[in-house]
Amino acid sequence: YHCTFCAKDNFRDKYRRRPVQVVLEEVDGLIAQGVEYIYFIDEIFLPNKELLEGLAQRTIKIGVQTRIDLWSEPTIDLLGRAGCVSIEAGVESITEEGRAELDKKCKMSTEELAARLIYAKQRVPFVQANLIEMEQDDLAAVDRFRDLLLHHGVWANKPVPLYPYPGSPDYTKRWGQPDDRAWERAHDYYLKLYD
Repeated sequence: YHCTFCAKDNFRDKYRRRPVQVVLEEVDGLIAQGVEYIYFIDEIFLPNKELLEGLAQRTIKIGVQTRIDLWSEPTIDLLGRAGCVSIEAGVESITEEGRAELDKKCKMSTEELAARLIYAKQRVPFVQANLIEMEQDDLAAVDRFRDLLLHHGVWANKPVPLYPYPGSPDYTKRWGQPDDRAWERAHDYYLKLYD
């Protein structure tokens, strides 16, 4: 995936998967030290059946960042059995046009995304849908989407303005390749727009 807001142009751009056995050995080492919760910092935590089945055999709670459109009901069930207590799901925009503007390549409708998030909440204690402020999204429609999710226990933030992270396609489109003032430039731009 190459979403416009993700800071991955200069690094974190190649897909790789660490061997499941190595990850599970690290998890076992953490459990042996008394760790009870692990948050997987990942570009997108994918529905890896072998990893989830391995986690399900251990006494550990996990949290993940992911895209809910990558998960089916059976893989969400397995994620719950694997000890997942927190899902942070990037939805970003409630319209197909907004998601296309962000280059999300999402194959689900907004209604399907909502249904999948609600399904996940029935299996995982905390589910969050992250939203970005997009001009394609009608504010009243965003409020209805948030209200629907909140009614079912899914947290959905008020949409936040898009920050042009250096190293993201959005930054490069505006200013070219990052230089030594990239962070200051992005921060000044953001504060001028959203004071």
